[in-house]
Amino acid sequence: MALILRLFTFARRYRWRLLLSLCLVFVTTGLGLVGPYITKLLVDNFGGWHKLSAGQQQTERPHALVLFLSIIALMLGLQLTNALIGYSRSMILAFVGTRAIFDLRSQLFRHVQRLSMRWFERHSHGGIMARVLYDVDAVQYALAGGIVDMLANAVTLVAVLVVLFWRAPGLAVIGIAALPLYVANFLLFQKPIRRVAGEARDQYSEVYAILSESIAGIKVVKAFAREQHEARKFVQELRNSVDLSMQLARLRTLLSITSGMLTGVASIAVYYFGGMKMLNAGTMTMGDLLAFNQYLGMLYGPALALVTVSDTLNWITSSVERIFETLDTAPDIQEPKEPVRLTEIRGYVEFDHVWFAYEPGEWVLEDVSLTAEPGKVVALVGPSGSGKTTIVHLIPRFYDPTEGRVLIDGHDLRDLNLQFLRRNIGMVLQENFLFSGTIRDNIRYGRPEATDEEVVRAAMAANCHDFIMEFPDGYETVVGERGTRLSGGQRQRIAIARALLRDPRILILDEATAELDSESEALIQEALERLMRDRTTFIIAHRLSTVMNADQILVLDQGRIVERGTHAELATAGGLYAKLCEVQFKRAQDKIDEHLLEASRATRS
Repeated sequence: MALILRLFTFARRYRWRLLLSLCLVFVTTGLGLVGPYITKLLVDNFGGWHKLSAGQQQTERPHALVLFLSIIALMLGLQLTNALIGYSRSMILAFVGTRAIFDLRSQLFRHVQRLSMRWFERHSHGGIMARVLYDVDAVQYALAGGIVDMLANAVTLVAVLVVLFWRAPGLAVIGIAALPLYVANFLLFQKPIRRVAGEARDQYSEVYAILSESIAGIKVVKAFAREQHEARKFVQELRNSVDLSMQLARLRTLLSITSGMLTGVASIAVYYFGGMKMLNAGTMTMGDLLAFNQYLGMLYGPALALVTVSDTLNWITSSVERIFETLDTAPDIQEPKEPVRLTEIRGYVEFDHVWFAYEPGEWVLEDVSLTAEPGKVVALVGPSGSGKTTIVHLIPRFYDPTEGRVLIDGHDLRDLNLQFLRRNIGMVLQENFLFSGTIRDNIRYGRPEATDEEVVRAAMAANCHDFIMEFPDGYETVVGERGTRLSGGQRQRIAIARALLRDPRILILDEATAELDSESEALIQEALERLMRDRTTFIIAHRLSTVMNADQILVLDQGRIVERGTHAELATAGGLYAKLCEVQFKRAQDKIDEHLLEASRATRS
């Protein structure tokens, strides 16, 4: 209940509309109580009209006609009033629901964007999307009428009970005798319905996650011919979801049927005892009996709805709980309350005895200290899992050091404005993400205010202008989702153009030339040389030929810097770097010898 109250607190800007809709609920309930009484008037005044003689009918006709037309006019007025009130109430609640959900979904999305990389690593993409989309739908149901309808049912139930006991206390006792059975029936089904409903929601999130992951990794799926495997996995999870949905439907149907049977039996009992009272004692008219049964029908509808209200509230509450759990999650990376104001960054980077662990006690970096002077190139090499990527992820504050400091121009990163810091850092990765817009939009992504001329200059410097102009739409070419219409080399050059246009003081290249053909690598290497000019650059590379000209090479192993120096110094030092060089250059020589041997055989043949 506290979560529901918090939800309505969130929607407090719409409180007057919600209060108005509640007032309309009371008006609608009151008007609804008039309907059965009109039925009584019609039956009692005109039910025996056909038994009157022609003379009596002629005498009573003017008075009866006025009464009849008045009753019809009253019925018509009630219908029109109910229609207007119903329309007004529905539109008010629709407005509140859609606007409040717009606010909530916008706030949720903005908050998720602020959360740290650590949070994203702990939650699947499908689970995150389900929170922003599926869970918010439950909130929309609550604000767009679900909760108000529950209150309307409660008000109707109380009002009808008052009328029933006022009109015929004895029959009222008979009519509501089934209510305790309603409660027992609900308690019988409540626990299994709640359990299966929870399992169904969790299973839906699992289906969503598998679908999202499979679509995101479609290239890998196709590359390994795993389409059938992914389809079987998805269908299996979908089948589990269907089985749970059927279990839930069966339980809800049994609950509804048993409740309906109780309603029918109670109605028959009222007809019997009321009819006997009408025939023997004459203290009840046919109109009274019919009106009483109509009131009784108005009782069991809301009662049946309220029997299942707990299930609805559980659905709403669990969704609201996940939403506010996300909103209450504080980002690991916090903005300083009073950031250091810098007009520009020179690019002097320093790691001061940095220790880092993704999980407590599991050190990924151990006592790392390094300096990178402005305009210099620092290369990070070492075996996979040695901590290279973690180091460069600390520079834009994707994470904060567990111990120690990272400084830029002598200032701790935690003292700088986060947006200012990241605007001065550019990244080119092995697999760069392109958004599903145009080529121009992707190049301009890091600097939206850039002119078309600046976009073209950046593209030319990145060696991608020529292939862009080969497309019929040029810079307006839509790249497709994740840039699927472009080759790997083309995507990489677009990413370099994006970084060039950003004009960062600090540049991070993470395997930017890995897994490319020779022609693409040459074009990209040329573009990278332009990009690195006069910037502090960190290069991660397994291919040592790409870091030979670095001003400083840092060799990492198991989270520690074990060697540092230039290529010439390290290649002859006999350490890990020398072994890596020996292995890579031997592998390269073997490939050259193999190509020469094949060429020689081809010449002889």
